[in-house]
Amino acid sequence: MAADGKPSVRDDDLDDDKRMELSEHLAELRTRIIRSIVYAIIASIAGYFMFNRIYRMLYNPMARALGEAHVEFRIAFGHFMEPFFVVLQISVIAGLIIASPLIILEMWGFIRPALTRRERRPLRWIVPLSVTLFCAGVLLAYWIAQFAMSFFLEFVPMFPEAVLYQGPKTYVLFMLKLMGIFGLVFQMPVVLMFLAWAGLLRSDAMKRSWRHAIVAIAFMGLMITPSNDAFTMLMMVVPVFGLYLGSIGLVRLIEKKREAAQASG
Repeated sequence: MAADGKPSVRDDDLDDDKRMELSEHLAELRTRIIRSIVYAIIASIAGYFMFNRIYRMLYNPMARALGEAHVEFRIAFGHFMEPFFVVLQISVIAGLIIASPLIILEMWGFIRPALTRRERRPLRWIVPLSVTLFCAGVLLAYWIAQFAMSFFLEFVPMFPEAVLYQGPKTYVLFMLKLMGIFGLVFQMPVVLMFLAWAGLLRSDAMKRSWRHAIVAIAFMGLMITPSNDAFTMLMMVVPVFGLYLGSIGLVRLIEKKREAAQASG
């Protein structure tokens, strides 16, 4: 700043540099978003050509449950446009799943330069852990879906000559919600580790609060389980509480690393 209160040339140069840097970041962000959209579109087209395989995979739990319950079943559409939108929705969701590794790489490429080497180090194993836990939750949900459907289908034969007409959109959304919710809930260890890394959570507090954790997890399972049956809720609560207990050790590991870094620094 000059003596007369006007900005100096040096200050103007700094402002110009900041504006140029911001515009470069925004341009890079726009480029990476466009790439991600292109990845999703191409993958959705691939999902369209794989629709029959994807739908058969989603339908298998219902087929097995129907075989056990001996229930007459018919696929029913409520509107002539519904088949198109069901195919479109499944193709888009499948495309997002297929393109997710490339989209994550684009996100990582944008965020990485802003992180220090020390901040990037935990992500090398937290990201694979998050992906593994999400896949484990999805697979568990897919496995228990048959048993949840069998529970409800047992009541159909109580009505003489009853026929089950199932809308495919409702069924697909149920399966996707069930698998998505289980996958997200299984991210709990990653969230707890992040809180520990930020200094907001300690392992000794988790040990003391395990009873409260059981109640909170059970309430969460009751609220978010799509089918609202006891078996599905129990199959969510038990593994999640096991993940909570395992997270105590992971949080303690983070605490030890932080203490060692503080001692050395």
